[in-house]
Amino acid sequence: MFRYSIINHCRWSVLSSLISRHSSKNYSPTLKKNFDKKTFDYFYTRRLKIFHDNQQQMSNHIRTHLESLLKTSSIITNLNDLNTRNTMKNFSQTLTIEQFNDLLFFAYEHNIKLDFLIKRLIECLIPMNKITSSNLFIEFINLLVLHQQKYYDYQTKNPNKILENLISSFEFNLTDEQIKNISLVDLSLLCSAMYRLQMPLKNQNLLDYIGQYLINDEKKKILSAVDKQNFIKILTLSNYGNISIANSLTNRFNQSFEQHRKLKLNTFSYEIVRMTMRIGIYLLTFRFYSKDFFHNCLKLIEFESNSSSTLYRAKDMIQIMNTLIYMGYIRKNNTKYMNLIYVHDKMKQFEQKPERLVDVLAPLAMIGEFPEDLLEKLFTKENLNQLLESRVKEKLFFISQSHKLLCSPQRPYLDQMYLDSLPRHLYGSWEIEKRKRPYFSLVMQRLLECVPNRYYVKSAFTLKHFKSPDIIIHLNTNQQPQIIPNETKKSLQSFDKNEDNGSMYALEVLCEEELCANDPLRPLGLFYAKARQLQKLNYIPVIIYPSDSLHQVKTKEEIFKWIVKRAQATELLLN
Repeated sequence: MFRYSIINHCRWSVLSSLISRHSSKNYSPTLKKNFDKKTFDYFYTRRLKIFHDNQQQMSNHIRTHLESLLKTSSIITNLNDLNTRNTMKNFSQTLTIEQFNDLLFFAYEHNIKLDFLIKRLIECLIPMNKITSSNLFIEFINLLVLHQQKYYDYQTKNPNKILENLISSFEFNLTDEQIKNISLVDLSLLCSAMYRLQMPLKNQNLLDYIGQYLINDEKKKILSAVDKQNFIKILTLSNYGNISIANSLTNRFNQSFEQHRKLKLNTFSYEIVRMTMRIGIYLLTFRFYSKDFFHNCLKLIEFESNSSSTLYRAKDMIQIMNTLIYMGYIRKNNTKYMNLIYVHDKMKQFEQKPERLVDVLAPLAMIGEFPEDLLEKLFTKENLNQLLESRVKEKLFFISQSHKLLCSPQRPYLDQMYLDSLPRHLYGSWEIEKRKRPYFSLVMQRLLECVPNRYYVKSAFTLKHFKSPDIIIHLNTNQQPQIIPNETKKSLQSFDKNEDNGSMYALEVLCEEELCANDPLRPLGLFYAKARQLQKLNYIPVIIYPSDSLHQVKTKEEIFKWIVKRAQATELLLN
């Protein structure tokens, strides 16, 4: 089980940006409205069965209970009056979860969205030691969604801790037996609703139950594409990584893909493509590498590129390719993908959407691809004034600095004034990085033991837009350490390897989060990007794994031979 993600390494792609781009707010209003109606109809029908399909009896039952609770026969008027910032505090009664659900159910049925009053109702809920039925909990979560609740406040962006604690208490009160009795439909609705609330599940048994559905589906094939998406989304949000789940998802997809290939069908359904994107995000979040799945994802992009008209959403195809780049599967430009990007550009998919353009160009910069027309479209004064989020500024910084280094433009896209205004955390932190990679200090200490003084070994953030530190050492042709030239030591920029017979080595001490979880000798995409940019500056990159034993090598001669040999292995890795 993996309880951490790669936010720090592939910091542009995972939770913060993915969630914001692929959450429910991106559904079209019509699709969202239809989905909400179907959801309400489902719970309406289930309630109706309790009353033997007698609608009048059910309506009278709910109305009688609410009139008693609210102490008025004018329920609709009363709810509308209470549903404002100034009046919601006037509600003072305590509530059971059954009464809470009845209130929300009645209000939604009568087209009343209790967006303000719900906050007060939650405060008035009576704590529960146990939930009598999982149905109550699942209906409760979905009613919150229907009334447009979110974990984060739209305006302040502050988390709703009261809501979080309430849901957690209900969730943890579910017994193992109740969890096992949750139907597939209910489980899918629960996962969808929790994701739309942007709240992770925390009950380990519930997460295991969801994960087992995905594992079993490889052979049973009972899950729809929508069910799979709902399960994958909530497991990703809940930071629940499991290699068995990843294998089942990719195996099942590869089987379907191969069937399409045999039938010579070059198109997939819309939901299958969205599910593919979701599987990719799951693999990326937990750093699971799947060569066959990534190969088929690339084929899917090529099918779309070869099509006479675009079949799928631009954001889905972009995210699939970004996953391939971030995972290190794609390391150089792909013509088919670039053709597809230009098709989307002609269709104005990036018009008034500079953030989406950033999400395209940052991964492309990792593989050394810089479409100048799109860069010009992005780096306008208007866009720079609009793109104020820290994560977006970090991407802009990366794109501009990478372009400056690899393309040597007459002027960089970001001027010095803009760079000076960037928050300092974008440049990396020694404290954070050394804590992430404890082996860094061991390597540095061992190298210092092998040289006369600190002028021979240097630790620095050579490329500030990568945020990961380097250990620089200068070896001559006899593999003996040399003093690092003054001009290099001061700025650690381009090193002229023709000045003498030596070479400048940049040791990249990786942490676990920069490697594939299921293939710990395979670095992620950002390493390849940095290594190639170091080569552009005439440094020789040397990959150092967390499990390496360089610090245990006995003699200094063997140490330097080890570095040269590993540099050669790194070169093969890059090719």
